[in-house]
Amino acid sequence: MKQCSSFLDDFISSSVELQYQIALEASHLVDNTSSTMPISDRLSLLGSREEAFASVKPSWKVSVPVTFQASGLYELSGGSLWLGERPNRTLRYIELPSRPTEEGEPSLQWQSISKPTGLGFIIDFGLAINEHDLIVMATFTPTTEDGPHGEIKLEFLTVSDPHEPHPDASGPISVLESTAGKPSVIIEIVGDHLIFGVGYPFAFTLDPPPDAIYVFNWKTRQQKLKIDAECRTYFGAIFLSPEIIMLANTAAARLELWSINNPDQNAPLLVLHLPRLVPGCDILTMTVRGEPNPQVYHRRPRRMPFHSSAENAILSIQLKFARPGMHMQNFMLFVHRHALLALLDAHAPGDSCSYTEWGPDICRWIDATRMATAWITMASGQRCVLLPQLLPKPFIMLDFNPTKLHAGGIDMPPDSDPFEGSGIWAEPVGSRLRCHYAGSRVSFDMYRGASLDDHRIIGLKSSSPGQVSGVDIYYFG
Repeated sequence: MKQCSSFLDDFISSSVELQYQIALEASHLVDNTSSTMPISDRLSLLGSREEAFASVKPSWKVSVPVTFQASGLYELSGGSLWLGERPNRTLRYIELPSRPTEEGEPSLQWQSISKPTGLGFIIDFGLAINEHDLIVMATFTPTTEDGPHGEIKLEFLTVSDPHEPHPDASGPISVLESTAGKPSVIIEIVGDHLIFGVGYPFAFTLDPPPDAIYVFNWKTRQQKLKIDAECRTYFGAIFLSPEIIMLANTAAARLELWSINNPDQNAPLLVLHLPRLVPGCDILTMTVRGEPNPQVYHRRPRRMPFHSSAENAILSIQLKFARPGMHMQNFMLFVHRHALLALLDAHAPGDSCSYTEWGPDICRWIDATRMATAWITMASGQRCVLLPQLLPKPFIMLDFNPTKLHAGGIDMPPDSDPFEGSGIWAEPVGSRLRCHYAGSRVSFDMYRGASLDDHRIIGLKSSSPGQVSGVDIYYFG
């Protein structure tokens, strides 16, 4: 047995390719086959990245001022950071660096993409940079001079040539005529399909417009699916696979898995209930993030030699709770994308599961009431970065990779209940998904929020609530 083990050790140590493959699998990363970086350099970079993230110790930092008035729109995807610019007719972005700026090199500059026509406003946008070189703008164009009526449209542009419509799109999609002003929207793109959610959560009238979730083939403009619901039902949607989407149903306190290939369905394939709420407690909002998205096409080569697996990515679900006589409380629910797809395989279409049936072993709940959670872009791959609201403010790194062992940091107790004594749920909440966490030794008191991608933490400076005045890019690797 010892001889066999020694032979394997010698064999592995003599093969850089095998070491690299083992390291990729252990970190749930995917190799970029178009990268020209030598395998030995990829292995070294991967090891440096894992070590730096485990200790929350960045390799270097670059600061970038925000010299325009940010509008509140934002995204972090495809190795670039995006911000909206007031009055919401232009988007600004920077390509995030993978090496420190050398002396004499020009500093990072914000590039811009503007709305194709001067009329109307950008109300949100979605990106599929690596898959399609695509940016989707959701726009609102008033149709009356002083009333709330306006046309809501989806417009498709290339990122690399921002003045041109995307060549794969057959044209803009006119979605609906709004009678209640600019809505809140959701945009997610995977393969040929696009989720577009429309809601009016702030339309406090006696008869607010209903929520609607659309799924379009964005290339042909064909509507594949439409789901209608009462106002303030859906605040979050995500692709679990190219054919399966998950909707976060705030009103019913549940997660819904739908197929996009059955336009006649009137109910989800699978309903996953959250724990029962105590009487009088409500979920105000429930948003969801899972980066990266599944990918069908590879139109634009990635710059980095490896990237996170979409299948193994952690989904972060942010919930805001309200109860009479209590301050609003924020919690985060984490679950792997593949774990939810496995539940779908294990149940018949139309099944409904209580939380005790599906959740305790695959979920982890975190009390985020004292965390800066205004930016949803806190999770990437298997990790999530948190930033406390009060001093001191270290970066806190959560790692949900079950196969990795860390020298530093702490493993969360396997069955801690963060809701104990909170007065939110009417039943115990199991929370056994393995989670390792570590904090930076340095406090980052100057930031209002933090975001994360595969290689970086982005510290967000703010001169006033909602106004980004600068970003600091911390690279790990």
